[in-house]
Amino acid sequence: MMKRAMVLVASAVVACGSTSTPPPPPPVVAIAAPAASTPPVASSTPAREESRQARLIARTLKRVELARGLESKKPVPGVLMDRPALIARVKDHVSRELPPEAIRDEGLALQLFGFIPTRFDYEAAEYALLQDQLAGYYEPADGTMYMASDLGDEEAEATLAHELVHALQDQRWNLEERSKYRPGDGDRSEVVSALAEGDATSAMFDVMIARAAPGTAKTAVDLPDDVFAEQIRAGMNDGPGASAPHVMRTSLAAPYIYGTLFVHALRRRGGWDAVNRAWDNPPTTTEQILHGDKWLTHEAAMPVTAPTFAVLGPGWKVDDEDTEGELGARIAFEEWMEPKAAAEASSGWGGDRGVLVTSGDKAAFAWKLRYDAGNKTRDERAARAYAGLTRALDKALGPAKTSDAAFACRERGDRGPLALARVGADVVLVLGPASTSASGWASAGDCALSRRWVREIAAAR
Repeated sequence: MMKRAMVLVASAVVACGSTSTPPPPPPVVAIAAPAASTPPVASSTPAREESRQARLIARTLKRVELARGLESKKPVPGVLMDRPALIARVKDHVSRELPPEAIRDEGLALQLFGFIPTRFDYEAAEYALLQDQLAGYYEPADGTMYMASDLGDEEAEATLAHELVHALQDQRWNLEERSKYRPGDGDRSEVVSALAEGDATSAMFDVMIARAAPGTAKTAVDLPDDVFAEQIRAGMNDGPGASAPHVMRTSLAAPYIYGTLFVHALRRRGGWDAVNRAWDNPPTTTEQILHGDKWLTHEAAMPVTAPTFAVLGPGWKVDDEDTEGELGARIAFEEWMEPKAAAEASSGWGGDRGVLVTSGDKAAFAWKLRYDAGNKTRDERAARAYAGLTRALDKALGPAKTSDAAFACRERGDRGPLALARVGADVVLVLGPASTSASGWASAGDCALSRRWVREIAAAR
């Protein structure tokens, strides 16, 4: 499923390019998720370097406290490590905090969508993307700042400015508890990531602006939202991780882009006090992150039952079930559409549920998205999304084999059929079944089966 389990462990903060104001900080990777409690790993750097690092952390913490308007409750110790050692800590965390099947299932779902190759080591690619970007992280489990030992002064300060905001968050709102991986609750996990990273990114920009232009009254909110978002996208698309599949890059950047835009909207309305209130009464869906007014009105997600799959035959079981949220839908749709069109197609999200099912070496995926009304009827929102997605799929994948006003299906030789349907206020997507053996992938279904599967899902509304 596209719960982006690895985003709980590592996400990219990339702000590069050039604008008139403000000058962006260098690329950084931030890790806001907790790791299992382990003693700090001793650095091999000289004691003099350790002392310099401690002074830098203390000095930067004071700047962060001033910028963010929060006082630290205790010092934050620091440990310098080389990048392989940092990656080793992350891998150790993943092995204990996430069941191995969580990452495997996420990669399998992305393969069924066609977003990553069938012969692709998804977990290894995530670590490679992380290692390309890794600069440092704050670990809530032991309250320690871990940082790469080869950073230049400017990059070190940017890294610290971001990560020390996480320390303040943790001391006040228990980031460790909020960030825990919870199966089946992917959208809420993404909310925590977006709030934490948006808060830290916004404050980091404030600190870096103050360092670059002392005495200026400018802050991060003075940077136009579209310019800020484009800086992060450009950093992901042109930086060291540019060779990673597009869906991985957009997933990693999403909490930073949309979380920061949410935080900036709050700051423009009520300053950092408004951000603090969001921590005290946090959003519950990424729809509320993307549309702050929905957080203010506490618009909850609609309950959506998981798709059933009896039509596939006996022996099939659920490997994963989750809610992707409006942000998950937008990220998926961006693989077929331009970002603006994907935002429109996912807007009006009311709720969703998806299942990844397997039988031996066969796998399939079903996803049911329910639209709310907004300024249209619910059926109109779903119909508009279906029409836009149908056009996008025609352009991206070629004409459908079977198509009508409410059902369109393509048969793929390696991944099985891909069918899109509209049922009232719901848009339903079914992928596969496909045989996923090590010798190669092959279709294990056809569009006739997909149509029966959609009818089954519709009947179980």
